[in-house]
Amino acid sequence: MPLDRLEETLWVIQARAGQAEAFGRLVALHERPLFYYLRRFIRQPEAALDAHQEVWLEAFRGLRNLHTPEAFRAWLYRIAHNKAMRFARREIRDGQHSEPLSEAHEETPEDTEPPCDAETIHYALDRLPLLQREVLTLHYLRDLSLAEIAVVLDCPMGTIKSRLFHARTALRQILEKAQYE
Repeated sequence: MPLDRLEETLWVIQARAGQAEAFGRLVALHERPLFYYLRRFIRQPEAALDAHQEVWLEAFRGLRNLHTPEAFRAWLYRIAHNKAMRFARREIRDGQHSEPLSEAHEETPEDTEPPCDAETIHYALDRLPLLQREVLTLHYLRDLSLAEIAVVLDCPMGTIKSRLFHARTALRQILEKAQYE
């Protein structure tokens, strides 16, 4: 296990024992990446901030029930995934959600030029369906293993591998299309 993961596990153990400083370190370590993850799925900044706060509150309250400190990262993102999906279901119910979960986006606005470098990746990610965007974000941008992603998304490893394969293919197609536009 890498040193940073060992340190994180130690902080989880200390936080479970009631050490507020250790929980603060966990928040500092994961705050920005977690918010980034939520923003991939919750487009309104205020709603994403609300979900972000709810995730940390739930994590704080439930930390003592986490039996495997090494699983903290997957557990935290599972909470975030559930919050994001609840938000998406609420938007669908209220008729405000127009983004498909698994179908590819066909069009991009005519006046939008694809940016360069890291921005190009984000440009392409934003055009992927939610499920594909999520698996790529967790694997490449949050550095979760396939097993951890399976825990976060609560589905079999084979499903994760399949989603990752199809997401890479779709991302590659979007990037190639953006390159030639």
